[in-house]
Amino acid sequence: MAANDVPTVRHRRLAAELRRLREDKGFSAEEVVGQIPGMNLPKLSRYENARVANPKAEVVGALLDIYECDADLKTVLLQIVKEKPKRGWWQGYSDALNLLHTDLITLEASAVGIKSYEASFIPGLFQTRAYAQAIFSRLSRTPAAIPALLDVRIARQAILTRAENPVTMWAVIHESALSANMGEGVMADQLNKLISLHGNPNIKVQIMESSAPPHPGMNGAYTLLEFPARALDVVLAPGHAGSRWEDEPERVEVYRAGFNQIIAAALNLDDSHALIIEKRDTIK
Repeated sequence: MAANDVPTVRHRRLAAELRRLREDKGFSAEEVVGQIPGMNLPKLSRYENARVANPKAEVVGALLDIYECDADLKTVLLQIVKEKPKRGWWQGYSDALNLLHTDLITLEASAVGIKSYEASFIPGLFQTRAYAQAIFSRLSRTPAAIPALLDVRIARQAILTRAENPVTMWAVIHESALSANMGEGVMADQLNKLISLHGNPNIKVQIMESSAPPHPGMNGAYTLLEFPARALDVVLAPGHAGSRWEDEPERVEVYRAGFNQIIAAALNLDDSHALIIEKRDTIK
């Protein structure tokens, strides 16, 4: 498989489902390949390990029929196959983006909802250019890529304001992120942007006070991306050793339940708005 054919998180999910469905039915690989003309063990292995750049709908459909796959899940998995790689605006920044970035941008563009808990930063989809630059200037290991990363960070935000089906964004931000020292004027402008989002029908912002009771967000920040078919929902969980995707349905449900606990522990929307204004006024 060529470097530009590295499987996306969705194709990895498709492969994992094909393997899981076969194992759940108790079929050996040998039993399966004998039921599909032209199928062999190496080919089945490639399908089950996301080593096929362009999975064929007829092959996937035949496998799902053998496994007696649930009709709704079958529709979801075949939709993954039918989705051709789109040449989005981000392709022009491929030199500055790694696979995780590309996966995230692609998934954000097709998501219907995003739920995010941030412990240290303002969510990327809400950031001003100056705030993002302050972060990249301090944390980026490749300074030359910062201009491109800034362009990408701002361009991603269009999903919240597009004319058709803007993404619904529900973010919970820890109070400490409102007081970061980002340079003169940067934080005030960033808080003004958060203030301007209040009342937006597709955006909710809550603040987690430092005095809040224990909640799942204490385990770290994460982002849940939701799609029309719940079986496709995924979680991006950052970590010290690098971010990772969680796409197993059982794991995703743990994060979803955790987010419900997080929003319950945070200030409500109006009180959060008031606290952001209060923080902004202290640094003007």
